[in-house]
Amino acid sequence: MNKEYQNSNPDSEMDFLQSLPKIEMSYTKSKDDVWKDLLNKTAASKPPVKTIKLQWVKYAAAACLFLLLTYAGFINIYTKTIYCPKGKHMSVLLPDQSQIELNAGSNLRYKPYLWKYYRKVKFEGEAFFKITKGSKFEIESDLGKTYILGTSFNIYARGKEYKVTCYTGKVKVVSKITSDNILLLPNDYAYVTKNGNIKLEKEDKAAEQILWRSNLFRFTRTPLQSVFEEIELQYDINITEKGKFKLNYTGNFSKEKSVESVLHKVCMPLGLNFAKGPGKNYIITQNNP
Repeated sequence: MNKEYQNSNPDSEMDFLQSLPKIEMSYTKSKDDVWKDLLNKTAASKPPVKTIKLQWVKYAAAACLFLLLTYAGFINIYTKTIYCPKGKHMSVLLPDQSQIELNAGSNLRYKPYLWKYYRKVKFEGEAFFKITKGSKFEIESDLGKTYILGTSFNIYARGKEYKVTCYTGKVKVVSKITSDNILLLPNDYAYVTKNGNIKLEKEDKAAEQILWRSNLFRFTRTPLQSVFEEIELQYDINITEKGKFKLNYTGNFSKEKSVESVLHKVCMPLGLNFAKGPGKNYIITQNNP
């Protein structure tokens, strides 16, 4: 190192610096402007932020809503239909374990997905019901409605006839024509009349109403046409009457017998003949005098 530099006097150096000419620097921007420029440059140096489009979220939400509404509509509309064909008897078990025995030519409809909320069936034909205890149970037919909580009963709802027989518990029957109603107790039998009123029978008819469950059919002063309709249902045949027979029939028949045997038993006392036609057809004629 230079010894001469080491031995230099500090005061002389300060004097030297002070002797230098002063330089004035002019600034074109204020301090605030400088900070703004600095901040802008810093922001510009950041990578651009990508904007995620949320349009697909709207589509997904709309699709979910559509599926939800479709499912709700499906469970509200879907109806299960059970039909017992002519010539048959059928046993049905409902979702609540209620049991129904359907007679030939009977039709039952209900909504299985709504069953836990309300128990309701639409029914036409004839059936024996054994209902499990629970919420109100409603059975609707063309001419009447039947309400029960837990009981067993028989309903006949064909054409212009509506008959209900109670065996256990209590049954409320309502006419859809006049809103007339009645409460049935065990062994009570009631039917809707032609003018829509409900008539209660206290006679011992309860046992007769379910003889069909044992394949036995009994009639008391019953119009012959109704007897032939029952035979058609039980044997899945067609009966044609050659003439207007305003006759009543009293008697019975067992389904264990052949249809020919049954027709003979019904026709002979009334002076009628029957003949086998093509297929399932039978023709009824009157004996020549």
